[in-house]
Amino acid sequence: MIVTVTNPPTSELPVLRKVVRASTIDLIVDQIRNAIYSGSLEPGQSINEVRTAELLEVSRPSLREALQRLISEGVMTHAPGRGVHVRRMRTADIDDVYAVREAIESQAVKLIVRQGRSMSRIRQALRELEHAIEENVARTIGDADLNFHHAIVACSGSARLTDLMKVSMVHTRLLSLSDQRGYEVRCDLIDSHRKLAEAVAAGDEPRSLAIVARIMAEAASRLHGPEDGFEAQVVKGHDDETPADDQWLQLRERPNDTMRA
Repeated sequence: MIVTVTNPPTSELPVLRKVVRASTIDLIVDQIRNAIYSGSLEPGQSINEVRTAELLEVSRPSLREALQRLISEGVMTHAPGRGVHVRRMRTADIDDVYAVREAIESQAVKLIVRQGRSMSRIRQALRELEHAIEENVARTIGDADLNFHHAIVACSGSARLTDLMKVSMVHTRLLSLSDQRGYEVRCDLIDSHRKLAEAVAAGDEPRSLAIVARIMAEAASRLHGPEDGFEAQVVKGHDDETPADDQWLQLRERPNDTMRA
């Protein structure tokens, strides 16, 4: 049995909202991914096996298997004698994460254009991004931005690309949460995203791919810092953007606890 944590965090991977006949392991992985995506489990935070299994009401062997999958995805790390921790991204990870994002989204764009697939989800996601920018809350903007890019992949109709994007979104969020400057997001990105949606709708594949590449390059440059020569308008996140009643916060009470192998 697995219990979905009550009072879920505002940030939730959109791809995880429709789980059909998932195994216990799949559900555990999804729960932990969402906790990382929301910031409830922080980069570098240790995962205590006993307390996490109790929180989710699952067996420790099932939790171990789920953690091994997350380790293989690069979402968690394991070190002998130190246990399992949420991965803390480093500067060296930035270009690699965005190269993967560009590959996934570029292929999705090709499928949408060449197959003439519906863009309704992209248009809806663009409207939500516009509203998020008006609200000027960092986490809301960050969620809406990633939801827009997820919508592009979802519209491709490829289940495999969607699975890859699910993990890539967590990697992207970990990059932002691992930033020494604190969590911050761009608030000047609506024009580029609108142009991308228009190019895809027009069936202009070369222009669409060029915009995807530019968006990824700019995102990577911003994370590299001012020394990379890219300037953008940003909104900084605040601690109160994570719900105080989030049950995952219970796992922060004893940060030195780690999973025992």
